[in-house]
Amino acid sequence: KDYAIFVLDPQGYIMTWNEGARRFKLYEPEEIIGKHFSVFYPESDKKAGKPAWELEVAAETGRFEDEGWRIRKDGTRFWANVIITALYDENHNVLGFGKITRDLTERRASEQRYRLLVEGVSDYAIYSLDPTGVVSSWNSGAQRIKGYTAEEIIGKNFSNFYTPEDAAAGMPQRVLRTAIEEGHFEGEGWRVRKDGTRFWSSVVVTPIRDEEGTLTGFSKVTRDITDRKKLLDDLQRHAQELETQIAERERTNAELEAFSYSVSHDLRAPLRHIEGFAQIVLEDYGDRLDEVGKSHLLEITKASTRMSRLVHDLLEYGRLSQIELVSEPIALAPLVKRVIAEQEAPASAFDVQISPSARVSAHEPTLHQVLSNLVGNGLKFHKPDSPAHVTIVAAATADPNFVRVSVTDNGIGIAPEYRERIFRVFERLHGISEYPGTGIGLAIVKRGVERMGGRVGVDSIPGTGSTFWFELPASQDSPE
Repeated sequence: KDYAIFVLDPQGYIMTWNEGARRFKLYEPEEIIGKHFSVFYPESDKKAGKPAWELEVAAETGRFEDEGWRIRKDGTRFWANVIITALYDENHNVLGFGKITRDLTERRASEQRYRLLVEGVSDYAIYSLDPTGVVSSWNSGAQRIKGYTAEEIIGKNFSNFYTPEDAAAGMPQRVLRTAIEEGHFEGEGWRVRKDGTRFWSSVVVTPIRDEEGTLTGFSKVTRDITDRKKLLDDLQRHAQELETQIAERERTNAELEAFSYSVSHDLRAPLRHIEGFAQIVLEDYGDRLDEVGKSHLLEITKASTRMSRLVHDLLEYGRLSQIELVSEPIALAPLVKRVIAEQEAPASAFDVQISPSARVSAHEPTLHQVLSNLVGNGLKFHKPDSPAHVTIVAAATADPNFVRVSVTDNGIGIAPEYRERIFRVFERLHGISEYPGTGIGLAIVKRGVERMGGRVGVDSIPGTGSTFWFELPASQDSPE
């Protein structure tokens, strides 16, 4: 029923008629048997003599196959696949013809829709190749991207699109071979337009096979991604330049830190001499000096003491970059207790809220220094009209792998625009006469915490106080 199968006499008159022929040509057997098969052809084909020509070809070669429009009894058209086979007697005389017709209207409509869809795509070159790589179809996107019209390129090998060096290296053949072996080929590379200019393309090649698995050709989709490649190349170049700059900066910083460490180390001995001899003069010759001379010696002593403290902090800051910090589990409560005991402040100045089970993974000497600097700052930067008070809290964070330690004071606070600057070396917001210090303490805190795998920050309200906090990895053997 899916095929119209009937027999023609040598002149093309219908002799038999099956159910399939009746179903889609709409003629009953008694209506059509005895009539010429040209009744199924459009007028244009009949005027061109196509029915007679088909029989001539079949008689000479034994077979004729074609696709084209045919007419039903009601005048409607359908797209037919036609096979005409010559029937011979023992002397090779034509007895007639067997004719098989299939209605392929739906398939042709589907192919037409697909063809229109492909033709309408202008951002992609979509075209077909035969099994040897010869172009057999060409869409508008292919013309726009590659510059060839369909008439110029159909029938030529797709190796025309490859650079001379890739073509000489056998790249086109390798692409088709890979598509056959792996089911598809996908890659990127330079391709050549009709005018000789090059573009960077993304290519997908897929083999096309018939129902029996025989290779009938390839479909090929190409995109012009030159702009994307240029952007990626620029990003890669900038990344390499940035890496070079970072490496150069790290080398310079390392040299500066080594230089400052060396200078600071060499300054300690002269400062000790200045401080020692000034003290000797005061003790042994103080009764021979007037008050002005004693005042000058006291200023020398104070200045050398400040310089010694500055050199000490510089050495500590440089040391944090050079030594290896080996982390270990540290209980926070006893360490904070030791830090508080070292401060020159009464116990009433502190409020500690730390669980005995709170533990972090850190380098103990560095963590001790971080806490000492933060607690010392909390005591130092209090308002003149009120006693200092420092609260130290350890708490869990949103990330269960970290513990946050906060040091909150009731001091003068920090304006928002200075909260990043205060962690830099020598950044001071107040004069030495107001609040003494070297301007390195918070830089040591930041470097120490980051070297231990943590992070540091500050929250503050000017005139109310500040909370300096740092987060360190929780100790793996900590209780829940």
